[in-house]
Amino acid sequence: MTAHQLFWGETHDNTYQVAHQEPPFDEVCRLAARHLDFYAAAYYTSCADAFLPGGHPTELSGKQRLILERWKNPERLEAEWAQVQRATAKYNQSGRFVTFPGYEWQGDGTCGDHNVFHLREGWPIARVQTVAELYEKLRRIDAIAIPHHTGYRVGRRSPDWRQCDETLSPFVEIFSGHGCSETDEEWVGLRHNSHMGPGTAGGTYEDALARGLHLGAICSTDNWGTMPGRYGRGLMACLAKELTRDSLWQAFRARRVYGVSGDRIEVDFHVNGEPMGSMIRSSGKRVIRANVRGSDALDRIEVLRNGRVLATHCHQGTWSLPRPGQRARFKLRIEVGWGPRPNEMPVMERRWQGRLTIEGGRLVGWEPCWISPGQEVPVLKGEGADFVLLSSTANVSDPRQNANIFEFEATPEADVRLDINGLAERAKVITLATGSRIMWYKDECVRMLAERCGLAPGSHERDDPYYHLAYKAKVHRAIPEAGYTASFDMEDDAPFDREVHYRIRVEQRNGQRAWSSPIWVRSASDA
Repeated sequence: MTAHQLFWGETHDNTYQVAHQEPPFDEVCRLAARHLDFYAAAYYTSCADAFLPGGHPTELSGKQRLILERWKNPERLEAEWAQVQRATAKYNQSGRFVTFPGYEWQGDGTCGDHNVFHLREGWPIARVQTVAELYEKLRRIDAIAIPHHTGYRVGRRSPDWRQCDETLSPFVEIFSGHGCSETDEEWVGLRHNSHMGPGTAGGTYEDALARGLHLGAICSTDNWGTMPGRYGRGLMACLAKELTRDSLWQAFRARRVYGVSGDRIEVDFHVNGEPMGSMIRSSGKRVIRANVRGSDALDRIEVLRNGRVLATHCHQGTWSLPRPGQRARFKLRIEVGWGPRPNEMPVMERRWQGRLTIEGGRLVGWEPCWISPGQEVPVLKGEGADFVLLSSTANVSDPRQNANIFEFEATPEADVRLDINGLAERAKVITLATGSRIMWYKDECVRMLAERCGLAPGSHERDDPYYHLAYKAKVHRAIPEAGYTASFDMEDDAPFDREVHYRIRVEQRNGQRAWSSPIWVRSASDA
């Protein structure tokens, strides 16, 4: 069995790419390189027009009425595509951060949106209207085209799977800022885009698999904002030999990919020793193996065969806290933000400078949960970690809580001290493992409301404002390694005369999910 490394990337980012603004692709690449292993921009090839009274389209303005999308004009398209390729060529650095030139293709809107990626720079945008024309152009070069938000109505920005060429579209984006298009059951659902929704049957991922297509599964943000790889809107995992364009591309083609909603859940999934994305033959039992390493307490792992749950590993209640004196690994999530809304106070950014100390312990790793720019890579040394996070109250409907997850080794009796912006929290590891807690910046809020709003301390009959408008830091429950890791083997010896596929779904106690790509099995006697 070939060993692969796990790399994390973003393959559907529209950061800064709005119709009235020139996209600063260099800045986007710099932001992505701080917390991702690989990045493909999915440059947005459409522009939004405002259809004004009288029937005259114009670029977006203060008089906009009806927003209509169309191809950007050829001159603008060519100039911006050149910018994208200059940036991806400049920031591609094997072994550290890998980029791919890519763009979002929509055609005439009837064939489903696809993200087109190239192995190298130098290829023009395929300005064609149908997916058949797109495939025809891409067959001649090193390119792939990845369908996304597939669970919308077929023919209305969602693909018709009868037209899918799995050699050019080896995997599908099944979760993003739109929601989830795995099924039409609305377990997560496509509920965020009022124009394109609601989700429905016909174009879902399970519809594609039921048709016999061999498509892997990924997640990506489909992000419009200021942060490539924004936490909570989807992230792609890739199992490759090394962090280079060629190695990642080989893994893309082999469907050694999977997706997570936000937390970087590590999924190692095999059937008869072969990794996800494989197509194998078997004349007997299928040995299914799953190893999962989460970012929080695991809830369950489901094994699916042809879309139906074959078995469920329920992890909750199967593990215990380490015994006194037993050194173990733990994960601790520290999240900062909250504070006043922009309609209550002027928009403010807040810098959080913190230090986490595990007395007698050792910091061994960390994971970013970043939703906005300004975050800094923490410095881990021995028993301590220094970190800087930035939060903002820029949007009342889109809070700016950012977090880091720290993994450390310690005994349950070890003292933990967290210092952030003048407040300190101290507890033993075992105490933090029993529940979360909040650091409330009350005194600061009292001063802020007195200075900015004239609210004298004690003058209001309730002190709710001092909690509602205060900045806060949350120290999440500390989870021991036994809680965020799970491994199991199982066998399926049911006879089959047609190809079957297996995949797994993972859900943590905090709601974060992972979806593996399938493994397809044909009978050894099937010619």
